[in-house]
Amino acid sequence: MSHPPKYYSAPGKLLVTGEYLILEGAEGLAVPLKIGQDMTVIKTDDEKNPRLYWQADTPDGNWFKGTFSIPSLIAVTSTDDAFAHRLTEILKAARSLNPQFLSKGSYQVTTTLDFDSEFGFGSSSTFIANLARWATVDAFALQKLTFNGSGYDVAVALEAKPIVYKLEQGKPVYNTAAFHPPFADHLYFVYLGKKRRSLDAIQQFRKNARFTGFDVDAITAITREITQCQSLARFEQLLQEHETIMSTLLKTPPVQQQLFEGYHDGMVKSLGAWGGDFVLITSPDHFDTFKQKMKQLGFEVVFAYDEIMLKG
Repeated sequence: MSHPPKYYSAPGKLLVTGEYLILEGAEGLAVPLKIGQDMTVIKTDDEKNPRLYWQADTPDGNWFKGTFSIPSLIAVTSTDDAFAHRLTEILKAARSLNPQFLSKGSYQVTTTLDFDSEFGFGSSSTFIANLARWATVDAFALQKLTFNGSGYDVAVALEAKPIVYKLEQGKPVYNTAAFHPPFADHLYFVYLGKKRRSLDAIQQFRKNARFTGFDVDAITAITREITQCQSLARFEQLLQEHETIMSTLLKTPPVQQQLFEGYHDGMVKSLGAWGGDFVLITSPDHFDTFKQKMKQLGFEVVFAYDEIMLKG
């Protein structure tokens, strides 16, 4: 006998402002995407040989299947032993927060990611949000045990709305934001073609960056104004200010200088970990024209704001 399926869903994210300084108390603006990750859980009554059957799918099809014993959560079969081991660690972390989780019974779980996992849209954070709901545990506690980071991405996955996020004494504090720029049709997101692991970027930042409370306050002020900004020209100025501050702290030239030196139609801003994933670009052009210009620069993956952004 099987029970009715349980469904969980969480949106992906992009971090517009804040970057590394969120870890130091700055406020950052993060926005949810129309694409994310779903999880379906079906419980069965197999008590004699309890198993967890796990399947993970992406837009390219199935990429992982595994069978885990219950309650040990050790992989019995797997198409990817390294991932199976990591999944065991995460499931055990959830159970450390709720000892009743996966302690008996059998389950069939299917996760479906709507986007390429290389995009940095939040394959980990959407998974943690869905898993925390299923396990009835605190998502931020689970994230801290498994992936660390600031937790802004988990907050977006839980809220499914734009948020202004910060850490106070290591604890997440956030509010939903009414971020609906009237110039949205001039905003585009372009994939640089190389995912950067957030953990590596954070470690490098903490090792090399030198910043002051003034820098933290300046990023917070930019974040607050951007959420209210009604003018594309002022929005571009704020992005420029943000890039200048982070470039100085990271001792790295802004991405517009590095990869878009020939682009003079608007502003290019790094999103999240510098050096990978996506950038935000402003442009006066319609989508087809802009996409053609990006193709000439060697960038194939381009999204318009309204195409990808979940309106909160």
